[in-house]
Amino acid sequence: MRIHKGLLAGVLMLAAIAASASRDTHYRAPKLVGQSWLNVKPTDVDRIQNFKGRVTILHFWTFECINCKHNLPSYAAWAKQYPSNLVQVIGVHTPELPEERNIKNVQRALPKLGVEYPVLVDNDGANWNHYGLQVWPTVFVIDKKGRVRYTWLGELGYQGADGVQQVSRTVQELLREPG
Repeated sequence: MRIHKGLLAGVLMLAAIAASASRDTHYRAPKLVGQSWLNVKPTDVDRIQNFKGRVTILHFWTFECINCKHNLPSYAAWAKQYPSNLVQVIGVHTPELPEERNIKNVQRALPKLGVEYPVLVDNDGANWNHYGLQVWPTVFVIDKKGRVRYTWLGELGYQGADGVQQVSRTVQELLREPG
């Protein structure tokens, strides 16, 4: 797990594991802001930013973070598993290091990392701040009404954690709910 603003890694990892099962939050997901979208047609941005009508797996990451890289195969699998009109996967790339701020570096990294779903480049950290984040990676599952219903902090499988199963179960539950 990458640490933001000098927080201690061990403390945050323990906090992430303890907080990883945060169900029933039911708060309105902050709207995504920013114009630098990758892997998406400009005409589709409004539809993607609107969390209503489909389940959304929203993850915050940065391309040089090893913990983020460990989660990427799960996001790619979900993006392939579900039709985009039912479940959308969105990555919000919030850089920490100077080379991660260069959008050309992000563009080069996406195919190497197997990221084919929409990614919003959050160089100024506006989305990071709206969601109140402190660690990479962080995953939110948003319901069809645009409410955050589940949050996972850190690697989905860190030390045997069942994050993939938890997120998958949450997505399945939310798909059964009326829109």
